[in-house]
Amino acid sequence: MIYLDNSMAARPSERAVSAMMPFFTDHWASPSSPHVMGQQTSGAIKDAYKSLYGLIGANNEDAVIFTSCGAESVNHVFHSVYTDIALPRGKNHFITGKTDEAPALMAMHQLEEQGCIGKCVDVDGRGHVTAELLGDVLSPRAALVSLSWGDGLTGVVQPVEEIAALCEDRGILLHLDATHVLGKLYFAPEEVKADLISFNGPQMHAPQGTGALYIRHGLKISPFIAGGMEQAGLRGGGVNVPGLTALGIAATEALEARDLMCTETARLRDRLEKSVADRIEDMVVFYQNQHRLPHISCMGFRGVANEALLYQLSRKGVMASIGGGSFQQIGLVLMASGVEETLAHSSLSFSLSRETTESEIDKAVEIIVEAVKHLRKFSNAFIN
Repeated sequence: MIYLDNSMAARPSERAVSAMMPFFTDHWASPSSPHVMGQQTSGAIKDAYKSLYGLIGANNEDAVIFTSCGAESVNHVFHSVYTDIALPRGKNHFITGKTDEAPALMAMHQLEEQGCIGKCVDVDGRGHVTAELLGDVLSPRAALVSLSWGDGLTGVVQPVEEIAALCEDRGILLHLDATHVLGKLYFAPEEVKADLISFNGPQMHAPQGTGALYIRHGLKISPFIAGGMEQAGLRGGGVNVPGLTALGIAATEALEARDLMCTETARLRDRLEKSVADRIEDMVVFYQNQHRLPHISCMGFRGVANEALLYQLSRKGVMASIGGGSFQQIGLVLMASGVEETLAHSSLSFSLSRETTESEIDKAVEIIVEAVKHLRKFSNAFIN
């Protein structure tokens, strides 16, 4: 299998999985317990949090909480802003991007049922939520702007510095979903100035059921899950020590591999695009000439239905994506930035990882080219 669907989930790191095992078999007591067995996990928990702080670039004064997934982290943000700002202060407008992912869109929809106002910002032809477009929808009652920092299907990176400056000027909280950015791009947290940053673990080779939420120093938010004083009272319930340990290892490895992602993985992505473009007429590489994530390629194949192509590639052992799950369908994302409907629904997303090899890319090219040409012949025969 040639796995090019790493934006949905990457293969869990062997080191991360191995680190989990002792907490299932030997050190399984609750870390909330003051006795010796409970405190056997304290060192591993401290090390894991240190790694998460390092990954995000957080200061010691900031808060980072471990969650069950990125979707929980996003819902924590919306729920807490609703509880802490919308209800007591009447600032009940929530804003996200038209191309954003399902957790933010669905969380906003839930708040609309509670009387809040949800707004989806348009994107420009580059897939960007610009400060100008965002400014057009902001009002004095805006409480939160929530955006995906990088798009896991198209690779588009949002201009978060200018968005953060606008939000700061207007006194609006900014939340960024950094799932597809952490370990893939270099950034300075003091320049981004986001109030809240969430991410999902599986995209960085952590096991399923892991995620985290960063909370800027000085920002007080209520817990999404009540139940105790675990994690400084910000998330009730016993800490999943095996998952937290694995996420900490994955965070360390993601930082160690960042140079690799930005150079070698980006080279392999470019090799994939060029090799396919050289052999398939009229194919399109979206967002190729702008700043984008180094491991994602979004390609359009005119005359081919993307669902049919995805099925053909899967049969031949190449795993790609058209969205679904936590994503919107890729056709809707592309159409939002002005791509013609037929081409948008002829597009696939390929996402590489640090484990992707050149031989896999070369084999994938052969299979993609063969599948596209086969489907085009079939389509032409059907039309004629």
